[in-house]
Amino acid sequence: MLLQKIILTENTDGLHCHSRGALRYENDRCVIFEKGAEWSTDAYLNAFSIGKWCTYCDLEKVTLQVRLQGTFIVRVFHVDVDRNKFCRRQIAGGRVAAAEGETIKYDIPMQKKGVAYFSLKAVTDGASCSGAFFEGETASAKAVTIALNICTYRREKDLLRNLELLRTCFLDNKESELYGHLQVFITDNGNTLPIETLQDDQVHVCRNPNVGGAGGFARGLIEIGQVKERKNVTHVIFMDDDVQILPEALLRTYALLRCLKEEYASAFIAGAMLQLDRKYMQHENGAVWNAGKCQFAGRGLDLRRFSNVVRNEMDAERDYAAWWYCCIPAANVRADNLPIPVFIHQDDVEYSLRNAKGIITMNGIAVWHPVAVNKRISSNEYYNLRNMLIVNARYCPGFGRKRLTKTMAVRLMMPLLRFRYKDMYLVYQALADFCRGPEWLRQVDAPSYHQKIIEKGYKLTDVSERLKDIQCIKCSDPSEINSMKDIFRRALRQKAFGRLLRQIVTLNGWLLPPVRETKAFSMGVHPIDLYRMGSVILYDEESMQGIELRRSFGQVFVFLSLYVRSLWLIFSKYDAGKQKYQAEWSSLHGIEYWRYLYER
Repeated sequence: MLLQKIILTENTDGLHCHSRGALRYENDRCVIFEKGAEWSTDAYLNAFSIGKWCTYCDLEKVTLQVRLQGTFIVRVFHVDVDRNKFCRRQIAGGRVAAAEGETIKYDIPMQKKGVAYFSLKAVTDGASCSGAFFEGETASAKAVTIALNICTYRREKDLLRNLELLRTCFLDNKESELYGHLQVFITDNGNTLPIETLQDDQVHVCRNPNVGGAGGFARGLIEIGQVKERKNVTHVIFMDDDVQILPEALLRTYALLRCLKEEYASAFIAGAMLQLDRKYMQHENGAVWNAGKCQFAGRGLDLRRFSNVVRNEMDAERDYAAWWYCCIPAANVRADNLPIPVFIHQDDVEYSLRNAKGIITMNGIAVWHPVAVNKRISSNEYYNLRNMLIVNARYCPGFGRKRLTKTMAVRLMMPLLRFRYKDMYLVYQALADFCRGPEWLRQVDAPSYHQKIIEKGYKLTDVSERLKDIQCIKCSDPSEINSMKDIFRRALRQKAFGRLLRQIVTLNGWLLPPVRETKAFSMGVHPIDLYRMGSVILYDEESMQGIELRRSFGQVFVFLSLYVRSLWLIFSKYDAGKQKYQAEWSSLHGIEYWRYLYER
């Protein structure tokens, strides 16, 4: 059974291979070497996760098969990290003189951890490699059919691009292992897709009111549930509409599911998120909810470095998988087990906490996705806090009033320090709406209320002309700053403790006269970068949409007023609201609410 293909693509992003000497690629199908050239698969997308394959799968044997022509020195390595020491040893290989298209096989010893890769060194001119893959033998290969559950809202370009790729690679490709084993379900919340031209026996498009990502994914599960027996669906993959799909990720997921041990049958498979603007940078590889103070596995790893590729496969605690790519067993698709109605954000967290019996990750199972912090729309401040409180009410009952008082101070302070004063009101509104309890959540007209939340926040406009005359400042990497500890570590690394001390003593420059010059920063700027700024433009580098903001000392009193009002809610209504959510939780994930919302 095929486990993993080797991608024979030029290494433009540092994720496919490493090489020395003169060689060339032909149509992503063949690598042609000059004498002395070396090529190796010690990279994120081509290294073989031998430890995880052996841990999670019923495999009796693993072999590497390489199709060669010419004379090579072949080396196969196993690499692991032991006590923070990078350990590499050769496990197979030798000198090979191959006739045209001859396949050379190597048995790979079973390993409990680490990754395997191979290298080729050409001994003769014109030697070539025209294919390679890892294969496994199992006595219990399962029949698997995957249903993609995609929710979209007016992102026709992204959605149609992904659908065309799926058709080319799998749906219409009889040579693919996934041919006949993939169904695509698209929920169109924007009602803009041409259903008649898209829909067929493998692609199913459903028009839906704009009930957010939670409602769109819930509708997808309902549609899948109605046909899963007839279509023999065994697993469902949640996938965002604006990702860039890596076809190999779907193939590896399919292979993993086919030989998965029974003890892992109820686990979720979490695809890593790689940054779309820096394709080698990992944003998240599964995470721990931690009552909303998330701990992201592998955040900020530069996957061009092979040591990070190996470390990325080390065991890490995870309890949720985000829905840019999340594979679940179809057994979870039930009318009483749908996403809760939170519109957007944390619906994936809650669904994982409720259902996942473990989280599996693997190098190469990933998508490229825009980083949300680079856009930072105002409505997110509302949903992030309100939905965090809803999830914590059920899964983190120890998140009490004391912790919430600290959380509210930080959540209100951050918009103040970013000069985003409207967002402070949305943070307060999130707390107030949580305290209204689950009955309010079930009865509110979510689409209309969402528009009200948007109207209370900042409206982005085109700032491209304005930026021509303004200095654009490089911001701190958001993945490097998640706490005050990170700020101190950065100051130590940059030998900038004097500046950090000034920022602390002067409240980030608010006690000093502001700099008169307007400067521009990316939308996800950390307040530490806005020291002594008086006027700034925050903008999204991709769309060039942004907002112009000014420092206002009067807003400090608004902050204090909102915090005092928040304390009153926390000590008078928070506990009652939390208890109501705990008592009525089962009413939030049944099909009755969603049917009412879809038909309203």
